[in-house]
Amino acid sequence: MFIDFKIEKKEFHSDFLYKKPCLFKAAINSEKYSWNDVNELYSRGDVSHRDFKLMNGYEVPKEEYVEKYDSLGNIKHRCITSVLYEYLRNGATLVRNSIINEPFVDQISKQIACFSEARTLTGGYAAFSSKSSYKSHWDTRDVYAVQLLGRKRWILRKPNFEFPLYMQQTKNFKNIKEPEEIYMDVVLEAGDILYIPRGWWHDPLPLDEETFHLAVATFAPTGFEYMRWLQNSTPNILDCRKNFTDFESDEDMIKSISIQVAEIIKDKKTYESFMMHHLENHHVPSLLSLDTLGNGKVKELKSDQRICLNANLVYFFEEDFVIVNGSKVNVDSVSLELIQYLFDNPYISVAEVIAHFNSYSSDKVNKLLFQLALENVIGLNDVVK
Repeated sequence: MFIDFKIEKKEFHSDFLYKKPCLFKAAINSEKYSWNDVNELYSRGDVSHRDFKLMNGYEVPKEEYVEKYDSLGNIKHRCITSVLYEYLRNGATLVRNSIINEPFVDQISKQIACFSEARTLTGGYAAFSSKSSYKSHWDTRDVYAVQLLGRKRWILRKPNFEFPLYMQQTKNFKNIKEPEEIYMDVVLEAGDILYIPRGWWHDPLPLDEETFHLAVATFAPTGFEYMRWLQNSTPNILDCRKNFTDFESDEDMIKSISIQVAEIIKDKKTYESFMMHHLENHHVPSLLSLDTLGNGKVKELKSDQRICLNANLVYFFEEDFVIVNGSKVNVDSVSLELIQYLFDNPYISVAEVIAHFNSYSSDKVNKLLFQLALENVIGLNDVVK
């Protein structure tokens, strides 16, 4: 399912990303989705896991709607559906967080990851009444609310605690009150997407009708993560290994540490080492392509096959390599240009790639694409633009 953001990525990053909300009207063809898809999504989830929640203005305890049973000698968990249905009929919201390996969710998440150039984590929210299961709050990550079924009202207010980190949730700041002035009051219809930067107050309200939306949270590397990662370098500083006694005695040593740490922080090689660490520890989920990549009789990709780089951020290191889907890929001038092109043009067909690189033989380009697919650097997709 192709997302039409109706705005160039460069313009979005310049005018909206991390700055203010953005509404993408009719970005997805919602007719492709049904409650059957949602039912299957929740049915495949682990009802006993903490990522599976029933919210009723509070989180309903698991023991109320989950029970244990003996399955051929193995203890398993199952949903007490009569209790679950009763809660939903009375206004509760059913939540499934950290959704992976669900094809239609993965397609949406990957496209948003590419558009925002950040990692993603996706949750689903189903409700059937006008009861709010969440109070107005801010999130500690940017969120794209993807309305797939029904409608939902969103009330947004400007932040008064900017760029909160994961440990700085609304509940931890009782003294910070929600602003009175409303910045945006919008009803999302099926197919709409609303971008909400972290720190912006929002109150999602059901409209007394069936509704289901995905919340795609994005996580770009921050200065906090950079500083935390830099702790790995401090044992190499002699003064950091010395004992402290009192401030007057240690003042010169502290100044020495600050100077040395400052030099490390602003060094490009240090920054690139951090980016390497960040990218090596991120993996983009992709569907297996057993019939193509697992079949020894297949040597190239079909011309109408659509492909996508399995990366949400491309950083070209000075040593002529990139890291895609946790794998280090050495690049020459051709593969470098190809990887950048695939990143800028997700879900493009093999034929379109070959046409763009017409100065090279089509056989060479296809072989390179096939090898990248074998290494899970690119994914094979059925998304249609």
